[in-house]
Amino acid sequence: MPREWSGRVVTNARAHMATKLPAPCGRCGVTIAADADPSTWIVGHIRSRAAYPELMLEPSNWRHEHDACSRKTAQAAVIEKAKVDALRAAGLSDAEIEAVFPHETDAQKPPLLPAHTHGGQDEPLVIREGLSWADLCQAAPEWLKPYLVVPGDASPPLWVSPVHAESVGSYGPEAIEWMESNLRERGRPLRFRWWQKLAIVLQLQHREDGTLPYRVILESGPRRIGKSVRLRGMALWRLAKGPELFEDEQLVLHTGKDLAIVREVMRKAWPWAEARDDWSSKKGMTEPQVAYREVNRWVARSKDSTTGYDACLALVDESWDVPPASIDDDLEPTMLERESPQLLLTSTAHRRATSLMRGRIIDTLAVDDGETLLLVWGAPVGADLSDRAVWRAASPHWSADREKMMESKYEKALAGETDPEADDPDPIEAFKAQYLNMWKLRHTKRLRGTALVEPDAWAARTAAMPDTVPTAVAAESWFAEGISVAIAWATTKEGPALVRAIDVEDAAAALELARATGYRGPLLLGASLADDPAFRTTRKKAMKARVGAAVQDLDRLLSEGAIQHDGGEHLTGQVLEVRTMPGADGPRLVSNTRADAVKAVAWATSEARRRAGASSRMVLPSSA
Repeated sequence: MPREWSGRVVTNARAHMATKLPAPCGRCGVTIAADADPSTWIVGHIRSRAAYPELMLEPSNWRHEHDACSRKTAQAAVIEKAKVDALRAAGLSDAEIEAVFPHETDAQKPPLLPAHTHGGQDEPLVIREGLSWADLCQAAPEWLKPYLVVPGDASPPLWVSPVHAESVGSYGPEAIEWMESNLRERGRPLRFRWWQKLAIVLQLQHREDGTLPYRVILESGPRRIGKSVRLRGMALWRLAKGPELFEDEQLVLHTGKDLAIVREVMRKAWPWAEARDDWSSKKGMTEPQVAYREVNRWVARSKDSTTGYDACLALVDESWDVPPASIDDDLEPTMLERESPQLLLTSTAHRRATSLMRGRIIDTLAVDDGETLLLVWGAPVGADLSDRAVWRAASPHWSADREKMMESKYEKALAGETDPEADDPDPIEAFKAQYLNMWKLRHTKRLRGTALVEPDAWAARTAAMPDTVPTAVAAESWFAEGISVAIAWATTKEGPALVRAIDVEDAAAALELARATGYRGPLLLGASLADDPAFRTTRKKAMKARVGAAVQDLDRLLSEGAIQHDGGEHLTGQVLEVRTMPGADGPRLVSNTRADAVKAVAWATSEARRRAGASSRMVLPSSA
């Protein structure tokens, strides 16, 4: 087997993976286009080459990664290798290591949307399968394939619904031809951008009987990509062709954040309508409209004035500032009993968005209701805001002018200058929302108290594990959720001690792990474990300390600079969830999350220090 990931090995791997593009980046989730510059992506490994060199040439362990994403996460491979090496040094085989913390491949685990956290904690959002660009391309019918060729000035969506199971074709191509043949934009014949054509074709999928299967369209992208042009084209096409395809009388009801925004979209259609015999316009401030043969109307209304109509197509612009009740209780009921009605909700992200757009996106990401089409361009949470590749991937249409605009907006945001167009006092958050379309899809859950230790401070305390028999081992359970085994090493009197925490399923597994380390001293066991039959013949010491006491011990060790860890997820997750408030005798625990690893680590650390005769310095590593 080749020892190096270089030369012909990498060339052959790249050639193999290139045939599988487009595909999402295994790090950030942003789609890598089929015609992407080869220098922008690499063949990454699900399990790192450092920790699992034997899987280096296994194609099932390969994945596509942006070059920038791979370079930024190199430390993760170091941490993974340290964890695996430590368990191997403790005598565990690879099969046993897999049993201790099984590694899920990207294909096995559900895709997650990481959540923002602002002074609180959010759960990641699970996204159902089938919403990636690669999924749409792989299962595309013939009528859609011409619109899946992404040109050089475009990027595919971050999320897109699959073709509806009942669709046999789309009115989209004919609609695009009608719009481009009849409409004008800025004094020239209208020419749609690639993303607009894709959106129209997907929206106008039809069943065998000619009806439209998608009743709701959730469409979201950054500012200034041409949403208004698409809305105007759809409204006019529905008036002109709706009577032929659906029912005789068509009503397009257009609302949004405010009436001024709606009027602006309609305003450019007034001269066009007035120049044609069968068309007319009304420019009133409160009830503007465009009409075709009098009975087919496109009317603009404020978000609070949509009741009393029978809408065939409802357009909601800048939906971020529209209350859910305006749509759920007022607008959507106007579409009942119409033939092939559609509600198109479109918006760029906003930090102060109502739950209308956010809630519907969350619901559609999680569940396919059979009626909602999702089409979202944007950057995933955690993306590098300064990376031009991220900017481009988040933009359905790209040009030199757009790049200059985003450079200017980003530089101003870094300088702390607010963007009047963004309507947000936080320049960075405004840039993320308006130009990268990064929705905050979870409410932040405010937590009582303060964190025992901040993530950056905890991350700075990492250390590698020694290849020796540990000085102390402790175990504690957390009801039926599992058992944490803490393994501690004491070093010199002046140096720190190391502690690792591993999650196992039951007492038997905990005992087996303790023995595999070579440790022969008494096990420190929580009161619930001390009487377990698995430890009947084991040298042991029952520990009866409360969680609060263990947290105080951990806080003391942290303040002494005596704790380090190896980046393991199990211990790290529990430590970072600990919340405290000041008390008369030290920090008082106010969180109620799982803390068996915290207790076991505190016991093992104290015992290792005592046995080594250390004074007050100590280190603690953890394991996933």
